[in-house]
This record gives sequence, C-alpha cells and structure tokens, in this order.
Amino acid sequence: MMQVSTRTEYGLRCLLLLAREPEGGSLSISAIAAKEHLPKHYVQQILLRLRRTGFVKSIRGTQGGFALGQAPGAISIGAVLRVLEGVPFQDTCNHFNRKTNCGHLGSCSIRPVWQTISIRLWDALDHISLAQLLPEEKTVSQTLALQLPVLSSPAASSPPPSI
Repeated sequence: MMQVSTRTEYGLRCLLLLAREPEGGSLSISAIAAKEHLPKHYVQQILLRLRRTGFVKSIRGTQGGFALGQAPGAISIGAVLRVLEGVPFQDTCNHFNRKTNCGHLGSCSIRPVWQTISIRLWDALDHISLAQLLPEEKTVSQTLALQLPVLSSPAASSPPPSI
C-alpha cells in the first residue's frame, strides 16, 4: 500500500505555511520549524529540495528566509509528491520483492490494476493545487469531493460490493 512519508507530509505543511504568508512574505527555517513543530534540520533538507525545483525561493538578508516561488494555484500536490517521493507504483512489477523481478511479466492480469491505480492517483493529485488546501479542513473536503468525485467516499449506507 502506498504510504506518504514524513518528508512529503512535512513538505506540504511547509508549503502551506508559506502560502498563507502575505504576498512577498518569507519565513526563516527556524520559524517554519517552530510553527509546524518539525525538526529544523529536516525542514532545511526539504526546503532545499523544493528550492531546486522552484517551488520555494530563498531570500537573503535580515528579513530573509524562504517564500513560495510560484503562486499556490500553480503548485500541484502531484508535482510536490514527485519531487519529494518519486513515483509510487512505477516499479511495482519490475521490483517485486526488491531482490528479483516478479516472474509473471509475460502475462499478468494484476499489472493493469496497479497501472490503472497509478494513472488515477496521479491524475487526481495533479488536479489538486496548494491553493485548494488553504481553507479549513471541512471546506477542503467539500471542494475536493465536488471537483474530484473519484475521491469522494461512498455513502455510509451503501453495502460493500459483492464478489
């Protein structure tokens, strides 16, 4: 199962904190770490990685620190995830158990499941921008449910599908 690492969780938290700053505002690594209750050295590593891709920019001087390098609406969650995590499901079949290939690469009806999930996952993540995550949690949930119905949970009263 795909798990989101602390690097991605913390990276998104740092980006959201910077996105909430007034336009042109910046925050020091220490301020970001303190506000988000994160290890300072880890925040620094994450921000340096995000700076290389232009998601954040560093500002020198006494009022310097880090600021968003792009508008929040231009930064997709999928793009951030690719920078911080890589691409989940990319090598599922080629690195079956980390030692050998699966052995079923010639004919496999399971591979399309992973491929379909990967396509849908990245499509959804690429359509969610940092700007959409700025409101409070309830608003974000409602917005995502309307804009990305595939992410909506089924009605609680619906029975599970029979097999």
